Amino acid sequence: MNRPSPPAPGPYLQTVSGRFVNPFDPDPEQLDPRDIARALANVCRFGGHCRPFYSVAQHSVIVSELVEAGGGDVEDVFAALMHDATEAYLGDMPHPIKHRSPLGAAFKVAEDALEAVLRERFAIKADVPAIKRVDRALLATERRILAGVSWEWPELEGVEALDIELVAWTPDEAERAFRERFDALVARRAA
Repeated sequence: MNRPSPPAPGPYLQTVSGRFVNPFDPDPEQLDPRDIARALANVCRFGGHCRPFYSVAQHSVIVSELVEAGGGDVEDVFAALMHDATEAYLGDMPHPIKHRSPLGAAFKVAEDALEAVLRERFAIKADVPAIKRVDRALLATERRILAGVSWEWPELEGVEALDIELVAWTPDEAERAFRERFDALVARRAA
């Protein structure tokens, strides 16, 4: 029996669709939006340290909706949807570890390199200021509603939580919402 295997020895992930991705040296053709949607739907925010399961896919959909509601154009909104796509291949590192540790610094190097490949593969607009602003406000909101984090994070100094209701989706709901949003935005970009 001939089983599929990675193209070379190394740190490959086999995705749900059967592709092989080395997140440290990715082949852009192996980066598939359906794999990204499923993986992000299965990755829990806060390293799993939240009351309900709350996925990175749901977070990404909400960020894209908020950027659009704030007047972002389709390229801004698409970039917002894809702003955490690296986490489909590297996972989500809890914020304090990612931003205040040697492990986080090493992670950031890998994340930046993968992000550059994803940006090129999907023609993602770089440096959309609204994304960081909305992402931080949503993080403050998620901390309060879903994680119960009560101590101050320096990265959120002066950031106001949003006055929105958050109801966690199942992974299947999050995947479906991410894929539908992705497909709709791709169609709008092509129009």
